[in-house]
Amino acid sequence: MEYSFDLAQPVLRNTPLVLKAMLSDLPEEWTHEGEVPDAWTPFQVVGHLASVEENDWLDRTRIILEHGPKKVLESIDREAGFERFKGVSLIVLLEHFTETRNSNLLLLESLVDSKDLDKRGIHPDFGEVRLDQLLAAWVVHDQNHVGQIVKTMAKQYASAVGPWRAYLPIIDAP
Repeated sequence: MEYSFDLAQPVLRNTPLVLKAMLSDLPEEWTHEGEVPDAWTPFQVVGHLASVEENDWLDRTRIILEHGPKKVLESIDREAGFERFKGVSLIVLLEHFTETRNSNLLLLESLVDSKDLDKRGIHPDFGEVRLDQLLAAWVVHDQNHVGQIVKTMAKQYASAVGPWRAYLPIIDAP
């Protein structure tokens, strides 16, 4: 499937809703525990999503649109949201992510036209990339982290499910 604004927008718009539905009102045992020590917790994943929503997707989009391959995209601190949102309640963090995402989607509509999708920039690790690839990665990035949260939470009950573990491959997924 090729990248398309029409197909990407609903996924990006729904991610905060999915996370709110999945994580709101849960005890911290579900949201502040990782699969193993030093693994990201669901709370940290939401912090990461909120942080990159502030500092990644639209910043990089603007650089590609304004400078093309003349300016290298900045590296992203993937764990910056851990410290930034430390001590914030999950519900406040989810609301911040939702508001930032909604604002970004409105801005994206005003910044990017379909004729811009083939514009190129330079990624610090990948070299030359196209704007449509960046925007498609934004969608898959969301899906990747929703899956990470689901897997982390499922693994909390790895022992509790007893023999049903044989039918629940998510528990043993890497």
